[in-house]
Amino acid sequence: MTSSHRGIARYRLRPHGVMAFVFEKRTSNTHRPMVKENKNDTPDQPPDSNARHTTEQAQKIKACKWFDRAKQLADTRNYEYAIKCFIDGMALWPDAVEEAHKPLRGTAMARHLGGGKKPGMMDSVKYSMTHKDPLKAMLNAEWLLAHDPNNINYMEGVFKNANKGCFDDTLMWIGSIYWESAGAEKKPQAKRFALLKDVYEELGDRCQARGEPKPALEAYERALEALEFQRRVEPKNRDLHNVVRDLSTKLTILKGRYSDSESFTKSLADSEHQKELHDRDKMVHSDERFEELCRAAKEGWENNPDVPAKLISLADLLCRPEKPKYELEAIKLLEQEYTKSSEYRFKERADDIRMKQLNRAERMARESDDAQALRKAKIKRLGFEIPVFAERVERYPTDLRAKFEYGVRLFNAQKFDEAIPMFQSARADPKSKLRCTLYIGRAFFLKKLHSQAVTILREGEEMCEISDDETSKAMTYWLARALEAVGESERAQKAYGKLLQLDYNYRDVRARIERFAE
Repeated sequence: MTSSHRGIARYRLRPHGVMAFVFEKRTSNTHRPMVKENKNDTPDQPPDSNARHTTEQAQKIKACKWFDRAKQLADTRNYEYAIKCFIDGMALWPDAVEEAHKPLRGTAMARHLGGGKKPGMMDSVKYSMTHKDPLKAMLNAEWLLAHDPNNINYMEGVFKNANKGCFDDTLMWIGSIYWESAGAEKKPQAKRFALLKDVYEELGDRCQARGEPKPALEAYERALEALEFQRRVEPKNRDLHNVVRDLSTKLTILKGRYSDSESFTKSLADSEHQKELHDRDKMVHSDERFEELCRAAKEGWENNPDVPAKLISLADLLCRPEKPKYELEAIKLLEQEYTKSSEYRFKERADDIRMKQLNRAERMARESDDAQALRKAKIKRLGFEIPVFAERVERYPTDLRAKFEYGVRLFNAQKFDEAIPMFQSARADPKSKLRCTLYIGRAFFLKKLHSQAVTILREGEEMCEISDDETSKAMTYWLARALEAVGESERAQKAYGKLLQLDYNYRDVRARIERFAE
């Protein structure tokens, strides 16, 4: 136990049978080992903010008893009590990565696969990740993550609080998991990689201040890699170039100090690394330089197989030239990792590359004006995409974006009875609500349920805030078609007339108005 949490240790029984470890604090936070109080002692020195959190051997022994019990409970599938024991043990030894954090994550995944319930709103309030005590906050985040192991926000909570508490081993462990999840998001967020960069740089500064150059180097290198990913997410953010330069300079200086005998070669290696980062961001390379970049990325992945972000970066690099040879290599690597790890995100990436290839083939067929080739390309693409999105909807039943994309493929395959429920569910997403309404209206129209089409399309037209964008014009057009089909000629003419004023050459609007005039 360290003096950052000096006080009387107590246990309190919480709801759900969880026994929480709490402290009654006596002194201000530091990261020095606990010592017996002595009235003759001199006053405590100001806490060292760079000190690594340490745990006394006696505390580790006590913690291991909790961990051993937790593993026994996990083996009998008593997951709730196992999680409690892991958390209680980590209150004594927060940096027990191999002994607790890793096996707890395994227990959490087993519980998740068995249909374990996720934390509710009250749990999120009760287990606050913003508690003023970083240990308490980290353990709260870890409890939440154990009950929802794929929740990236809980990962972020563990990551941030591990940094605040100087639980450096835990920080490095959860950092890799958080990075992997951030890189695998449907739309990667720059702020997550900015956080990774900031925390890793802060860790590097701490390690350097306490004379630990090797972990400092690793932390700075991770910070640079996070920065590289952020630059890909934010290609127009020019400020990041200066950040890269400053961090690279810091890394180069440290490498020079780390080993005088290797300073020259290290500096050259760092310079080459920065050139590599720069070249990766370029869209055009010579064949020779591209092969060099690929070899370097492959070596990075092979040397760090436990950092999936390196495989994702390699796959992105291989796909950049849009050449089948490299794309197939990326697919092969991703599928091999999926087979090995059973992590669905790797298969998802491989499927995305295949869909990109099929869309490219369809585009080329369209540009060739070969109707038969275009038809075959469309059939082939839909034949692949429909089962892919069906699988994604099954895997992620709350992902409304996946439901929308699945609905679009079903609609294009004229499977309207299957498409309509997908769009009805996806309408809950405000971003796609309008488009879902349009597709539902069109599906009703094509099924010749014209009255239902009128109702839904009229509702959609009222939702349109901009009258001259493509979705709004399509909504008005199909409403006019539906009105025409149910015999409301006057309203149909009025809708066609509105379109004519917005876009004189829109579809066959002029011809339809002229037919009314005959």
